[in-house]
Amino acid sequence: MCNKMRQRQQKILQYVQKTGLASLVELAEMFGVSVYTVRRDVDYLSQARLLAKVKGGAQRIETPSHFREARLPNRMRINVAEKEKIAAKAVEFIHPGDTLFLDGSSTITTLARAVARACHNVTVVTNSILVALELSDANDIRLIGLGGIFDRETFSYVGFDAEAPPESFYVDKAFFSCAGFVPSVGTFENAAFNRSTKRVVAQHAQRVFLLLDHSKFGQKALARVLDTQQINTIVTDRQPDVETADQLSEHELALVLAGPDNSGTRKV
Repeated sequence: MCNKMRQRQQKILQYVQKTGLASLVELAEMFGVSVYTVRRDVDYLSQARLLAKVKGGAQRIETPSHFREARLPNRMRINVAEKEKIAAKAVEFIHPGDTLFLDGSSTITTLARAVARACHNVTVVTNSILVALELSDANDIRLIGLGGIFDRETFSYVGFDAEAPPESFYVDKAFFSCAGFVPSVGTFENAAFNRSTKRVVAQHAQRVFLLLDHSKFGQKALARVLDTQQINTIVTDRQPDVETADQLSEHELALVLAGPDNSGTRKV
């Protein structure tokens, strides 16, 4: 999807969220495009569950409060000890010469801090401003930023050109977190515009790591992002319940526990 179209869709979404309801004619006049073009934009945003399509227009979705994602700097202060344990364990899987992708979540930003301290001669691809800042002083870490539109919820750039050659996005190891994870379904996010970035990267990563604290298991959010089959390894701070462990076992996921002694890897 081209950046111009993405920008228009984000502005449409912002306008509908602000006003509550807008007609296709109104939106077409506002952005200087045809009603047909606006209808396609609304269809896309409706399919992404970002707004509701109504006859002749679009309407704001009244999202339940538990689906609203706190801004990233606030989430950085939640479950800090758990995130640091998970990051300390995850960094053990990173070796000199690796090419990594780090997403814009608070957990992976914590990982970036650990990478800056402990890793050498690695290349990091990211769309996150905060991850880039954490790595900015690490002179032996090559840093590559993905462009796009700035998303204020996640402090990341989203909507980069997914039509670019796939080989542009190959990495050895991709590290993601999420708002929720249901093993039978996959990962969930509240920042829906981040989906395309994560999906493209996951498709072309040799190994995908999901880092999450125990509170994320069994939780859903606004948009589903990664399928469970795309994930190779889960790093968490606590053994999940029996039902969740059984579901992880069905998908043959490696479960890594970052406990008090920062040790423990096993296949569930």
